[in-house]
Amino acid sequence: MYTHILTTITLLTALHGASSQMMTGKLGNAMAITNNPPGAIYTATINSDSMNPVKGKVIAMSNPNGKGVMFNLTLMNLPMMGGPFSYHLHDQPVASNGDCGSTLAHLDPYQRGQATTCDMTVPETCEVGDLSGKHGKVEGMEVMKSFVDQYAALVPGIGAFFGNRSIVIHFANSTRLACANFTTGMADMGMSMSMMPTSTSMPMPMPTKPGRMCGKKD
Repeated sequence: MYTHILTTITLLTALHGASSQMMTGKLGNAMAITNNPPGAIYTATINSDSMNPVKGKVIAMSNPNGKGVMFNLTLMNLPMMGGPFSYHLHDQPVASNGDCGSTLAHLDPYQRGQATTCDMTVPETCEVGDLSGKHGKVEGMEVMKSFVDQYAALVPGIGAFFGNRSIVIHFANSTRLACANFTTGMADMGMSMSMMPTSTSMPMPMPTKPGRMCGKKD
């Protein structure tokens, strides 16, 4: 009986290890960031327009001890249909024409890819940029969500740094709904959302065909 139990435990451990290995990037698991600069703050502002009422802010701040980044996500006027909505850090900034497709793929310095769904119980095996995979998707027309991510970085010069990149909001089918660039510092909370230039547009509600700017998936 004892031998049988040990064999079962060994097998389960091996299976878990194999599963985790499938989710690990070509360059290994993501490293927890412990040296984020104190006081670093970056903000991405999503601005509504005549075709897309979605607006909001994503504020990212260094933890006081440098370990991880605190995210505060606020989204308003999300579509009634098409959720739950995912949100990711993307590899490139939004182009000047506001095309969400210009942001390319998720921020993925460890070359994990998206073939295997992120398992939030082992966040180090997920893409660095897959924030909703690690912290949960959002639903509802108005959303406020806060969390700490240990693997995204506010340390310029390393692969996990996102301060010169973008955030993209997706429909459940992966179609890109809205996006915005991160800029250093806290955005003026009194500034009119319509004055911010970094959002993109897409017809509402959830489209059956790609939209003018944000129809690209993933």
